[in-house]
Amino acid sequence: MDQTFSWDFNELFAKQFKNLSKKDQDSILDFTEVFEVHGLSDFTKYTGKISPSWSGLNTEDEEQKARFDYAKNHKLWHYHVGLPVYVQVHGKYQTSDWVLHFQWEKGSDELYIADMCYHYTEDGKFYLPTENYLKKAG
Repeated sequence: MDQTFSWDFNELFAKQFKNLSKKDQDSILDFTEVFEVHGLSDFTKYTGKISPSWSGLNTEDEEQKARFDYAKNHKLWHYHVGLPVYVQVHGKYQTSDWVLHFQWEKGSDELYIADMCYHYTEDGKFYLPTENYLKKAG
């Protein structure tokens, strides 16, 4: 029997999604379509880079440690969605200025899309979605 992969997002992002351009919507839906077929067991099925959002945060620094804990506790990942365009960085994957944030427990057959935003905030910090975009526990 084939494995079924599913995804969802909250009401807040659903409202925002409706106001996105067709290109932006299509970029998100391209990601979800690949997920529905392949899940996340093989990142090579995706054009953009997929990473846990806590990776690269310095746990020696108190502020970054708090951000690391927030991202890890909420199982936050991000996908380089190709907006405005993909940039080839390595042979394995491509990156972009905009990323799609999602919650996913490694090995799970479902994910929860939190939001899509510019990769970094104006002060140079990696952007993390606020709790009102996240799936509530339980």
